[in-house]
Amino acid sequence: MKERITILMPVYNGAKYLKETMDNVFLQTYRDFIFLIINDGSTDETEQIILSYTDSRINYVRNEKNLGLVKSLNKGIDLVETEFLARMDADDLWVKTKLEKQLQLLDERLDVGLCGTSIRKFGAYENDFYFPVDNKGLKVGFIFYCCMSHPSVVYRMSFLKETGLRYRENYFPAEDYKMWLDCLKSTQIYNIPEILVYYRQHENQITQDTNSAQNRFTNQVRWEIIAELSTNFTEKDKEFHLNRFLPADFESTNDYKLFKDWIKKLVVLNNKNTVFDKLELKLTLNKHLQANYYNYVKSTCFSGSLFKGVMKLLFTGIWFHLNMKYILKLIFGK
Repeated sequence: MKERITILMPVYNGAKYLKETMDNVFLQTYRDFIFLIINDGSTDETEQIILSYTDSRINYVRNEKNLGLVKSLNKGIDLVETEFLARMDADDLWVKTKLEKQLQLLDERLDVGLCGTSIRKFGAYENDFYFPVDNKGLKVGFIFYCCMSHPSVVYRMSFLKETGLRYRENYFPAEDYKMWLDCLKSTQIYNIPEILVYYRQHENQITQDTNSAQNRFTNQVRWEIIAELSTNFTEKDKEFHLNRFLPADFESTNDYKLFKDWIKKLVVLNNKNTVFDKLELKLTLNKHLQANYYNYVKSTCFSGSLFKGVMKLLFTGIWFHLNMKYILKLIFGK
């Protein structure tokens, strides 16, 4: 088989952007792929659009009924016979060299079982995301957010077969977040620090339709990461970490000490157990604290004139916990 990679794209009622996405896939500079499209019981024009293409690289599978994203993903994984598996969503776009660059990386780094990329979000709003590159940064980054993008990833199939890893239905719609965490325990992950994916923001996305469930299962994964540090955490610790520390919910300057003490506790536990890279954890947690305390001080002191803000900053002592970089930024905007 000359094809080395299968592009797996489940789609459910995705007609609005499907043609644009499919046309985009066929622009890839790496052309020897199988395009496995799973129509998950769509009731719109999805099937007509797929069947309008005659490209022999398309492998079309139609679910008789809607199975849901996770079952369709796992069904697709079980159908893959190529060396690599790329994920694509029916509303996103790729830079034309994406697969070429990822396959080059995977050929050079045989220890890497999962390769992602940086992304640009577009549509409802635009923003660039450069994720941590390797396991050291990712493990700490996952404490805060899902720092990989699903339509960016390419799996090494030998890794998935050896581990038997699959997406977990009981974590939907944070099944990708959980999958990356599971992968991190068994292989090296590498995020190419280059924007190779355009991730569309629009009103029909799963993450918006299931916002409360997304938050619930995202927090479940976040806590699982921290819980590796100790078996003695309490429900109060969990509540504080998820609902106060991570969102940096400052109610007063007194909260700075609470958050600082929590960081100290996590760092001490990690120094004993080495779940995370020691320096990476300490620097990232303190950076999180400083950046968010800066935002709190800015909103507290500088809602009016600059002069009044500086006076309030100096005479209330609210500046005391800020490092010099942030103090200068508040006063001079640099």
